[in-house]
Amino acid sequence: MKRTFILIVAVLLAAACQKNGHYASVEEMVEQAAREALMMTPQALHQLMEDYEPYTLIDVRQELEHYHGFIPGTVNIPRGSLEFNISDENFWDATGLYMPEPGERIILYCQKGQRSILAAESLRKLGYREVYVLKGGWKNWELSYPDIFEKDLDKLSGGEKPSNVGSC
Repeated sequence: MKRTFILIVAVLLAAACQKNGHYASVEEMVEQAAREALMMTPQALHQLMEDYEPYTLIDVRQELEHYHGFIPGTVNIPRGSLEFNISDENFWDATGLYMPEPGERIILYCQKGQRSILAAESLRKLGYREVYVLKGGWKNWELSYPDIFEKDLDKLSGGEKPSNVGSC
């Protein structure tokens, strides 16, 4: 009887931890966030581009990753500063773009898709309702449309490379 009670308590504690957002690994956290993420294929994004549909395209990779190649029309907001910059009018004024409103379409991408899945979850929690993740990230775009990209290596300060580069 005592073992049964201990087993029940252990199961309840494990379930409570999951409900409180505790994960065994980052992979598990990404997998959970992916269940609620709205995904967009490179083909669907390309169609939006061709149809001149309104959207905000955000690259959440680090600066060095971004400047080596990015999708045209992208604004680079690294994952670590996204929540702070998404509603900062000064940031958007400096980019020369309009700040996205909570009901407008936002498309996020990173190298392979994991950081953008977590970024999408954060934006949803901040009230942005139409947040999409580019399925497979930059790598999938690059494979699907190898001729549609931009580079801006000159923007790196004096040609120096930032030292912190993400890897997901």
